[in-house]
Amino acid sequence: MLVTVTCKSCGTLFKVHSRFAGKLGACPKPECGRKFLVPSASATPAVAAPATDSPATEDDVDWLYRHAGVEQRPEGSVGNQKGSRTAVKAPRESTAARSEAPPSTTRRSTTRKSAVASKPATGSSSLWQRPSVRWSMLGIALAAIGVGILSAARGRGITPAAQAVPPESEPKEIAEARAREAALVATFHDKVQPYLKKYCNECHTGDQSEAGIVLDGFSTDADDGPARKDRKTWERVVRMLEAGAMPPGDHAVRPKPEETTAVVAWMDERVFRVDCALPNDPGRVTVRRLNRNEYNNTVRDLLGVTVRPADDFPSDDVGSGFDNIGDVLSLPPLLMEKYLDAAEKVAQAAIVVADPKGSIQLAEGDGLDKSGDFPVNEDNAVGIFSSGDVSKEFNFPIAGEYTLRVEAMADQAGPDLAKVELRLDGKGVKTFEVQGQRKLGTFETTIKVAAGKHTVAGAFTNDYYNPKAKDRKDRDRNLYVKSLAVQGPIGASADDFPETHRRIVTARPDDKLPLRDAALQVLRPIVKRAFRRPITDDEVDPFVKLVEFAVKQGDAYERGLQVALQGILVSPHFLFRIERDPDPDNPKAKRTVTGPELATRLSYFLWSSTPDEELTRAGENGELQKPDGLRRQAARLLADPKSRAFVENFGGQWLNLRNLDELTPDPKLFPNFNAALKSDMRKETELFFEHIVRNDRSLLDLIDGKYTFLNDRLAKHYGLPSPGGNDFQQVTLNDGRRAGVLTHASILTLTSDPTKTSPVKRGKWILENILGSAPPPPPPNVPELAETQKANPNLTLRQQLEIHRKNPNCATCHQQMDPLGMGFENFDAIGRWRDQDNNQPVDSSGTLPTGEKFSGPAELRAVLKTREKRFARHFAAQLLTYALGRGLEPSDRCTVDEIADAAAKDGYRFSVLVQSVVGRRPFLNRRGEGTTE
Repeated sequence: MLVTVTCKSCGTLFKVHSRFAGKLGACPKPECGRKFLVPSASATPAVAAPATDSPATEDDVDWLYRHAGVEQRPEGSVGNQKGSRTAVKAPRESTAARSEAPPSTTRRSTTRKSAVASKPATGSSSLWQRPSVRWSMLGIALAAIGVGILSAARGRGITPAAQAVPPESEPKEIAEARAREAALVATFHDKVQPYLKKYCNECHTGDQSEAGIVLDGFSTDADDGPARKDRKTWERVVRMLEAGAMPPGDHAVRPKPEETTAVVAWMDERVFRVDCALPNDPGRVTVRRLNRNEYNNTVRDLLGVTVRPADDFPSDDVGSGFDNIGDVLSLPPLLMEKYLDAAEKVAQAAIVVADPKGSIQLAEGDGLDKSGDFPVNEDNAVGIFSSGDVSKEFNFPIAGEYTLRVEAMADQAGPDLAKVELRLDGKGVKTFEVQGQRKLGTFETTIKVAAGKHTVAGAFTNDYYNPKAKDRKDRDRNLYVKSLAVQGPIGASADDFPETHRRIVTARPDDKLPLRDAALQVLRPIVKRAFRRPITDDEVDPFVKLVEFAVKQGDAYERGLQVALQGILVSPHFLFRIERDPDPDNPKAKRTVTGPELATRLSYFLWSSTPDEELTRAGENGELQKPDGLRRQAARLLADPKSRAFVENFGGQWLNLRNLDELTPDPKLFPNFNAALKSDMRKETELFFEHIVRNDRSLLDLIDGKYTFLNDRLAKHYGLPSPGGNDFQQVTLNDGRRAGVLTHASILTLTSDPTKTSPVKRGKWILENILGSAPPPPPPNVPELAETQKANPNLTLRQQLEIHRKNPNCATCHQQMDPLGMGFENFDAIGRWRDQDNNQPVDSSGTLPTGEKFSGPAELRAVLKTREKRFARHFAAQLLTYALGRGLEPSDRCTVDEIADAAAKDGYRFSVLVQSVVGRRPFLNRRGEGTTE
């Protein structure tokens, strides 16, 4: 069937056969020639999505003839004038071409205008060599010829497939689409073009344009192509216009608000919203390594251990504002070594080896802790030349009997033999005499020890030194400790083992159960949960062989399981979140993620950890592929205490709370500021955000929620009544001073300097974190604000900022930041309320670039709340970035808008935002590697 299409560029209507859906074609209008993607029949009536921004070229037509089976192109079929639209003489059709043509097509040999398929852009020759691409483009070429969409003029009695449809026969939807397109073109000529010329082009023209933004090139072009090619520039333009920062305040003529609104609306529709008409690109996430928080949480939930080995890992890199972005989570050699050490530590914590032969924990030489400056000799033994000891902390997994062991030798002198004492937690257990001269001996004793970590030491207790002795060898007695070791528990029963051990070791080999079968039974569920997907016995087999090898070497069965578990924990399938694609190098190969993959995405989004058993089952039985099932599981995960990880990891990074640890206000000016107060500040904001998450509150509470969480110390810091005790309690704020996170001491402190407040930092933080309009970095060679302050020490901060803004290079950004920051000047550098600063009244009033005035933080919060849509959209973008683990692309714009719009309809409730993120195409789908353009 034929599909009626409207050209997005010129509004021309034409028809193309539906069998060519998804292929490239070009508008038949001679003055246009814009390339487009043919929509499917189900999209009728449709507006074709532009594929590129250039008309069909002479090279395009050459390629068309070659791939349509025509050996030689007719001479003079295309004009050679630069920039001319192509005009070709139709070649003789091949049988294949005729068979593809719809019944209404009439073959002609007259000269016609071309609406042909395009070859790939320059630089794509390697892609061009692929047979699949060549055959795809051949189909487009045959379609273009077969349907006869070349026409030199209308009214010749020709009925081409892409002939314009008479307006009187247009369906209502087509007429509306044509009207919208015409309105956009008219708006450009009537409003956008004059606006740019009047207010922008003076400073943004040519090579010397301000901030590198060149706008004069659009003054004579009503087409949206150039704008679409440079969306980042237009995004900056829109941000500045919306903020009222452009044109600058000293511009001779200022635009009226309705003028700016019309231009921004045109840009939003023409430049940005066009992406929503293109085939939706779900994007591709680079294979993601577990970051430090995810590693700790995963081993906790996988094995039930409480150790946190990743705390010793190198810090994770940050991309797009978060440390879970796949593109920046590399694997340096140092981290690989840390993984090996961590795997051993976790395995020992999870599985207890009861057989003394296989339960040795050993530390020697450089690995021992010394009570003095004792050297290590060539035998890797620590020399103790006076009274002292060497020690090591060991883990005793369960209460029971353990053997403590020390290897030692001595330099003998004096009437007595050297003595070494075994100690446990600083208390002597047993003393031994060391025999011989530099003869290594082993000394041990068995005692009952409580479960937990304990320090074992070997101490030198009878030092002797007589420099006057006749025999030089009899002058100095010394002890050398080579190693300390712990064996056990000895003779422990099954009931003595910790719950983690009992849950993991579900089978032991005996007369009825062979070793291999017992190991397979234990390891299969661990491997499945560790790899976060269904597995085969072949994938478990290498780990079973590790158990068999350990037992063959004389180790205990449990020791073999420890070794196997270490192997699992250093496997790439555990360390990385892998989503395997059948066609990984094809960006057009889009697919829905599998149930287990979706379960993994959801759990690491909201828990920063591996799926639990219920979520794993939901992924495997298809529940997650159903909207209701996905919503149900997302709600369950949010309600679970493990969603605290989402608060700490997403909230901590989005609100920059992690930076608070690095800040130390001047102790002379703020003597009451200490580590405990800093911890309370951070906890207040985390509890506030967690309350919004858990209780499904409105996102707007972050701006003006009139409640918070305080303990006695923080309440005293704020000058508020004590809630009673060190535990945090929810309190209502009625003083009109504080509301929302903008008045939390955590945010106010991290946006201040060590000695004073910083309206610039506070304003910048609001722009970036609340309004999503990060200002550009300051231009080079611009004087710092500190220089202005140094030159004018007697002026108020407000006056100093006004002087700084007189510099044209500074004015643009500071006009946005400074008023926002000044609105919170009633709060000092550590978040306390103040009415005076340096014996002068605090002036926290201001006027935003948009003309809105405020007096004090309460009125400024009210103004910010009117930006609710802008705030919600920025928050949605941050949430989607964190959930996907990748930076957002232009194709994600529509998804962000959909999430924000869905939240707006339901009062910006937090659950709606989360449900909307996990229910959208980018979260549910992925594609192959490479660019889709």
